[in-house]
Amino acid sequence: MQASCHCGGVRYEVEEAPEWVLDCNCSRCRLYGALMAYYPQSEVKFATPLATSIYMWGDRDLEFHHCRTCFCFTHYTVAGLLDAPKIGVNARLLRGLDPAHVKVQHKNNGNDGVFWTKSDGPALPGHDLS
Repeated sequence: MQASCHCGGVRYEVEEAPEWVLDCNCSRCRLYGALMAYYPQSEVKFATPLATSIYMWGDRDLEFHHCRTCFCFTHYTVAGLLDAPKIGVNARLLRGLDPAHVKVQHKNNGNDGVFWTKSDGPALPGHDLS
């Protein structure tokens, strides 16, 4: 499956569609409107050298990548790791992904239980409520 930001400046592909995506309701994810799919970093093939800006928040463990031109949120990586066990890619950018065949899992990191998507299961607890 191929993915790109709006202008095409950041392009990547993954071998297969995700079985599920994560809808996190933390302030950052809620503002981005992203649904995250997870893959081993080695399985996400970027088409060009990354032309992204990186935003780091809170504990600075994650790097949130945005296209430098159109500012789309494309993915996030673990800070300092080039071959992390998993990275999150914005599933809304995957071309050909059929939402009817992908489960949505909520994660209540906003600690308010408010989500814009529907899920068949209960929300995972937020990181503050482990």
